[in-house]
Amino acid sequence: MLGECLEVFGSYTEEERERRILDHYIPKDGSYILVGKNGEVISATDFKLDKKTGKINKSAVHFNEFCYYDYYSNLIVMQKYLSNKIIHSNNYLSFYIKKKNILNGGLTSEIITEYYDVLEHPEKKWGKGKQLSTYQKLEAEIGQIDIKVLQKNKEWILEHIFDMDKLGLNIDMSKKSKEDYLKIFFEAEKEEYQREGNRYFVSNIYNSNVYNIIVNDEILGLPVNNMNMNSKKPFLSVKTRKVVPSHLLNRDDAVLRKQFFDYLMNFAMAGKYNVYVDMEKKNITAFTDDEYPPDSVTGFYIRLQKGKEVEIRDQDVVPFFDNHLKKSFFYENKLRIEDEKNPEYEFGKTCTTYKEIEELINDIFFSKLLVKHYFSEEAEIKTGEEAVKRMLLLSRRKLFGWLHLGNAAGMKGLLDQISRELIKSSISNEYMVKAAKQLNLRLSLMQYFTEGGEDMADFSVELRENLKAKLCSEEYVGLESDKEYYFAVGQLARYFVYLNKTGKKKQSMINPFLNAGTDKKLKDLVGKYFKKYNYAIFVGAKRVSRLYGMIEGYEPQESVLQDMISAGFVIDNLLLEGKEKEEQEDE
Repeated sequence: MLGECLEVFGSYTEEERERRILDHYIPKDGSYILVGKNGEVISATDFKLDKKTGKINKSAVHFNEFCYYDYYSNLIVMQKYLSNKIIHSNNYLSFYIKKKNILNGGLTSEIITEYYDVLEHPEKKWGKGKQLSTYQKLEAEIGQIDIKVLQKNKEWILEHIFDMDKLGLNIDMSKKSKEDYLKIFFEAEKEEYQREGNRYFVSNIYNSNVYNIIVNDEILGLPVNNMNMNSKKPFLSVKTRKVVPSHLLNRDDAVLRKQFFDYLMNFAMAGKYNVYVDMEKKNITAFTDDEYPPDSVTGFYIRLQKGKEVEIRDQDVVPFFDNHLKKSFFYENKLRIEDEKNPEYEFGKTCTTYKEIEELINDIFFSKLLVKHYFSEEAEIKTGEEAVKRMLLLSRRKLFGWLHLGNAAGMKGLLDQISRELIKSSISNEYMVKAAKQLNLRLSLMQYFTEGGEDMADFSVELRENLKAKLCSEEYVGLESDKEYYFAVGQLARYFVYLNKTGKKKQSMINPFLNAGTDKKLKDLVGKYFKKYNYAIFVGAKRVSRLYGMIEGYEPQESVLQDMISAGFVIDNLLLEGKEKEEQEDE
């Protein structure tokens, strides 16, 4: 998969790859200073990424120059520092330090001198053998460093770095910004920054030069990005081969991979962790968790995670995905319930995109937890409903595959399972409006995934009205269908919950009805609670007795229809009609 993604990225010219990286580039938080060739400060500004929006102030003076200089002056990874891990720049045209190391005395003149000494005498860094030969081969191509400029920049740093306040710059050097960077750049042509950056990048492009081999006068090595092969990770070695690294790349391919991961890091910095690589259009785009590609995609999906470096946490094939649904989805208020907070709810909603379906599932099933926890660690998911968390963990990866990648395989069965559990949980907690919304969404989804599926819109209004007519009739009229029967069981079970005054035991009463697997079990429960609460039946006593008799006298042909029982629970109760029933108030 990575090879195919690199194929797309490698199809761009060198100039376009650089442009794409720099167009999306986000400098790390800190103070950025540009020093002129005569030692004067040309520009100084603070950059701070807005983590909520993923945006940064790009209108600042010299922003583009800072991005360019910064990109070519970064370390590949923190372990690839030049002389001391306190200094994070890679060449003599720049100087990076975390402010805390100035404020706490961690930076010293000796450390600064050592940094420039290594830059001036690279053989001290590269030693002998493969490492030195790698550097010497590069130096023969790009030339030696400019010692005169190096010495001048070194003197400026030693003179000013410990007393930045005297420069009178409008930058934050207080303790509150101690985790931010102070980055100093010396004015030079872009080509010089590129040359010196590449001097470092190419020399450090491999995980370890120990693994380098020479084939046909070309150096091959293990790339550093997303691969940390060392003595602490012997399991990454292929012990059955003479060459133990999993793979080796030549310099050009290793540099291409480094550039690709730089590109991905920009996305991760902006909170765009979902990357789509379109093999047909040769295009790479990235989005936040609540965004969708505006056009169709055929290729690959990459999930990023930002740490000390950008990591590919997950990946998948995308045969074809388009946010626009082939068949519209209608979320119908089948139970005809009312929502005071959302009076438009009764009219339902037509969805034409996956994003709109996702919003419904995220809100109604998962209380807005799904989208922000598609890839979170389990400990990060905070909710008071254990069932919500359990169903979220069970379904989130497959839901993402359907809603963001278009893979609907097995989705009907999964939605059937999780929606049942979530509805049971809501009813058990007496969140009746919530349970009704979940049942509406469940039924709408089941119909959507069933070709020529039955429209069950009449089961709430018609069943309830027919049952009401039978309860109010002068003559006894029995139940006429299994749907009506199970709906009646739900109504009576809800009435028993109303009669229970113990409060804390209500959940233990509801669950047996929701979990009953046979009609015999249901009838036993109905009989048990009718006898238990017979003394307390005063509200709608005639209706209660008649409904109980109707249930006892009906023998269903189908297995237990849990949806009908749930509907009977959550719809306005016929036995309590017109009475004060505080237990039915929702959360």
